[in-house]
Amino acid sequence: MLTILGFAMIATFLVLIMTKKMSPIAALVLIPALFCVAVGQGAQLGDYVIDGVGNLAPTAAMLMFAIVYFGVMIDVGLFDPIVRAILRFCKADPMRIVVGTAVLAAIVSLDGDGSTTFMITVSAMYPLYKRLKMSLVVMTGVAATANGVMNTLPWGGPTARAATALKLDASEIFVPMIPALAVGLLAVFLLAYVLGLRERKRLGVLTLDEALVREPERETVTVGGSGGGSGAAVGGTAGGSASGGTGGGGTGRGVRLRKNPASPGSLASPGFPASPGSGATDADPAEGAGDDEEFKGLDPNRPTLRPKLYWFNAGLTVALLTAMIMELLPIPVLFLLGAALALTVNFPHMPDQRARIAAHADNVLNVSGMVFAAAVFTGVLTGTGMVEHMADWVVGAVPDVMGPHMAIVTGLLSLPLTYFMSNDGFYFGVVPVLAEAGAAHGVSPLEIARASLAGQALHMSSPLVPAVYVLVGMAKVEFGDHTRFTVKWAVLTSLVVLGAGILFGTI
Repeated sequence: MLTILGFAMIATFLVLIMTKKMSPIAALVLIPALFCVAVGQGAQLGDYVIDGVGNLAPTAAMLMFAIVYFGVMIDVGLFDPIVRAILRFCKADPMRIVVGTAVLAAIVSLDGDGSTTFMITVSAMYPLYKRLKMSLVVMTGVAATANGVMNTLPWGGPTARAATALKLDASEIFVPMIPALAVGLLAVFLLAYVLGLRERKRLGVLTLDEALVREPERETVTVGGSGGGSGAAVGGTAGGSASGGTGGGGTGRGVRLRKNPASPGSLASPGFPASPGSGATDADPAEGAGDDEEFKGLDPNRPTLRPKLYWFNAGLTVALLTAMIMELLPIPVLFLLGAALALTVNFPHMPDQRARIAAHADNVLNVSGMVFAAAVFTGVLTGTGMVEHMADWVVGAVPDVMGPHMAIVTGLLSLPLTYFMSNDGFYFGVVPVLAEAGAAHGVSPLEIARASLAGQALHMSSPLVPAVYVLVGMAKVEFGDHTRFTVKWAVLTSLVVLGAGILFGTI
């Protein structure tokens, strides 16, 4: 009975958020509460929720102070050179932009933390997606899938959990899986290329000026292309000139521009005013500004920049990430100390510190609220015994004839189980059972541990992963839309990793 109710609770939650009948926070709280009452354990609901909150409180604290820390680092310009380099590569080509998203997410994922990866990636790429009217779910889907593959690093979490659960050495699990994970990462880049080509076909290839234009205040000139005809024309206000451009495939979409009243002669993107942190870029084509000036992604004149403190901030960030990898202190403590130090040094005056905290308060509140709401879901799922019954049922459903292939079975089961369960529940509750079943048929625990990593590309889009709410929140994407778009590609990527592991003989 608990097995059926467990699957029913998860299915109800997913259906409601994917059909947008309920917000994720409301669904994460109300659905498990109702099911807790339905199984006759309503009296214990408070205990289950407190247990869940206690388990996720360190994660919520880490996310809160990580958002503040990296928000400050973005404000002061630490990542502007990276943004410029990525945007110079991307230019105004949708295909390059999507591939650049995957590359940036993969590189930043080396720190082992999904939240920081998503904060940096979205901050860098969001303005460009908005300017070109590209699909934001493409950005979130590619970033989440790339981070999922990279999440298998020994300091990322799953590998360490597998090693702990099966009493193995993490390097023995991870190192032989490197070729398979590399193939998985290549699959993500290929996926980004294909999705980028789709976006290019839909939008065309814009010129540099078209990517930076703003809607006109008074007079609007709109030229639409159709079929394979002409692309967008760039027009000006009264007395100005218009120059034509050719579109890559023609979409029937017009490009409209508006002269920025705050900065005469400057052009920016629709909906992005030239204000601090808005993502607008000042560019005057008549002056022949170079790529380095035109593609900065963030306002190069925002008052929060601290160029004289650049190397201090870079050193502080490197030291913070090094301490994270070496586990010198718990991650929440590291980010708490880092955020306090970054605020104090970069903004020594109290009004400035309050302004920076207020600027990032929305993200902090949304993400921490989502984490504590997820604590209700995980607390009920675990406290009522649903997770245990679901895991036992899944393992018991594996036919005995599949015993010699238990590593492959583990890899396949890792997809749905790491999506519907936390990594802790899967690695400490399910993997040891699968390893014991495999050992009876001569399958080594190392093969089981390696196979269990296959589902991580899908896991990073699970509603039980707090970092995914950072991603969709900053990208202003509905979680249901992200789920509908991403799951199929993440499943494909996970199967590629599993297949490569089998092909290379590591699974």
